Amino acid sequence: MFVSRCCLFTFVLVVVSGAPRRSPRSTVPVWHSPCGDESETEAAAFTNLNEEVETSLKSLKLQHKMTMDEYLNRDYDYLYERVRIGVHEHQYIPNWIPGKKDVNMIKRLVNAKPQMIANHFPKLHVDLQKFAVAFEELVEDETNSRIHDALKLTQSYLMMMLCEVESHIVTLPSLRIPLRVERSIMSSTEREPIDDTRRLVRDWGVLLKYRDYLHAWRHVFNY
Repeated sequence: MFVSRCCLFTFVLVVVSGAPRRSPRSTVPVWHSPCGDESETEAAAFTNLNEEVETSLKSLKLQHKMTMDEYLNRDYDYLYERVRIGVHEHQYIPNWIPGKKDVNMIKRLVNAKPQMIANHFPKLHVDLQKFAVAFEELVEDETNSRIHDALKLTQSYLMMMLCEVESHIVTLPSLRIPLRVERSIMSSTEREPIDDTRRLVRDWGVLLKYRDYLHAWRHVFNY
């Protein structure tokens, strides 16, 4: 029923060691086809739509738990110790990354009916794409090999989560894949901080927002 992810899983579990090397970015961002090149998934014929929604939520809950656990295992509090103390909310960059308003919206889904939660999948899809835009830049900019490898793994699980969400949107007849988010959503100023300290503040802000976003969905999945 779902898009084949074999190639994706093989790719995402490989982490490049050593300082990152900048390479030309693909013309089509990876989050525009998160499940790889195979896009022949078709909506299934349902005998019980409610049962299918329940199955989708269980599958997405499992993928979310893996994504949440991976993030927590990176110990970003330690890796970003230089900037995590004294970073205030107004310094979180970029401001188009899903924040408190989005987190509060998600938390209102706690104890909601399965179909109502499923109806939020397209919004989840867009939000994950926005995080993907940011993480692409974070990975590209990081020269510390330990932090780079941690970011790369987090990015990989983010893409697996996005693929899972897209797979369920495609198979549920009432939902449609939303518009793809473009790289241009991130401004040149955000991509090129004037010094390393401000870059680290930017990166730490993105990571905190990603953590809060994942925690919000954890409340919804209730595990």
